[in-house]
Amino acid sequence: MSLKLQVLDANGTLGNLQIAIGQTEQLGFQLVTVSMCQIESQPANLVTFRRLAPGSAPGPLSLISVPPANTLNQQQDALNSGEAGGKQLVCYATIFVAGAEANVAALRG
Repeated sequence: MSLKLQVLDANGTLGNLQIAIGQTEQLGFQLVTVSMCQIESQPANLVTFRRLAPGSAPGPLSLISVPPANTLNQQQDALNSGEAGGKQLVCYATIFVAGAEANVAALRG
């Protein structure tokens, strides 16, 4: 399996991050995970993709913010109902959004 790593700006909005991930997926990759990191002592987001077979395309991807003040059960409910209902969870992590830490779920479908 071929992997691709991409560093995304910690100051990007959730929409900017979703667009950047979507652009890479259009080039034949599929999101595996996203995480916080530091590059040369600066905060950033590290995104990992896997290469897809030629002609394959991942389904639509959406990123949603899950409020950190919620209990674990409330976070699980947010991922299993509402906007996330019926979608497949790709990954869930604390990442940088607009320069601040945020709990974000990547959902496909």
